[in-house]
Amino acid sequence: INDLKATIADMEKERDFYFGKLRNIELICQEKEGEGDPTLQRIVDILYATD
Repeated sequence: INDLKATIADMEKERDFYFGKLRNIELICQEKEGEGDPTLQRIVDILYATD
C-alpha cells in the first residue's frame, strides 16, 4: 500500500508540473491574443480542445 501511495504522490507531482507549464502557455497566449498570429491561434485551439 505504501508503494501505491508513493506512486500516486509521484504521479500527482508530475501532473501538477505539466499543468503549471500548460497554464503558463495559456497566459502567454491570452496576453498575445489580439495580435492575429495564426500559430498562436493553433496553440489556443489545442489548449481548449475537449477531445
